[in-house]
Amino acid sequence: MRKINLLLVVLLVAVLSTTVLAQPKGILVDIPGTGVHFFTYRYEGDAPPYDKVNAIWANLSAVFAAWVEAGQDPAALTAKDVQIRTEDGTVSLYVKDQFIVEVDAYHAALNKATKAQLAEKWAANLRRGIEAFVAINEPLD
Repeated sequence: MRKINLLLVVLLVAVLSTTVLAQPKGILVDIPGTGVHFFTYRYEGDAPPYDKVNAIWANLSAVFAAWVEAGQDPAALTAKDVQIRTEDGTVSLYVKDQFIVEVDAYHAALNKATKAQLAEKWAANLRRGIEAFVAINEPLD
């Protein structure tokens, strides 16, 4: 009986340690300069997907750079410009016509949501971030 209990404890520790090791890692994607957390880009393995995260930041930067180049009119970039587009099962976030990120099944499953539900959450965060960015960067009169 003692051997069986010891064996069960060893198996339980092995299962729990494997579960802990298999937890996805994440890179925070924020709205630059605002302190607003857009979402966490999750991944597994040892190689962080910096190229994918950098592409998201580049997409966001394109939106903000266009706003600055157009004169930083607070009415020209608002939370209402965030759009969720669904096409052929693909759910993506856009600001105006600039693609930002696709909401994938992996992230949806990790968040125990559908892609559409997760898109709503990310869109709400992005809206808050855009409002904060515009408020911080609008020109002083």
